[in-house]
Amino acid sequence: MGFLSLSLSVHAQDTKERNSIDINEIEVWTKSVHLSANGDTAIVELYLQSYLKNPREFKMNTFASGLLNGQEKPMWYHSMQMGKVVVRIEDRQNYLHYLLTRDEPVLLTIKTPGWKKQWGKPQQLKLAIEDFQEPGKILEYVIDL
Repeated sequence: MGFLSLSLSVHAQDTKERNSIDINEIEVWTKSVHLSANGDTAIVELYLQSYLKNPREFKMNTFASGLLNGQEKPMWYHSMQMGKVVVRIEDRQNYLHYLLTRDEPVLLTIKTPGWKKQWGKPQQLKLAIEDFQEPGKILEYVIDL
């Protein structure tokens, strides 16, 4: 019996629990937060996964979303990528559209230039997304990274 307890204990230590939040029927958790080699670009990777039974359109306002450096407004991004969908700042595209499917996590990567080394790693991200129940209504969330 002691062997069984030891085995369960080791397994519990190997299993890392992810720290996630729920926003608008989507589970969001952080994969990584880091700076580029020279420290002037912040890179954040999040997983997003829908809870809804049917696929749903995920619509994110790209100009109202971004990393926060301690100020109220999000910083401009260089690029955002969700799955194979890529939006660059020079595209001047207001929204990133993606079809989320239940239980299929999708990686969202946001690269933000102009990050200052003294700020350290980003601590918060603001997401502005369309409410799936009320098209046209934008919901804003601040996510601790």
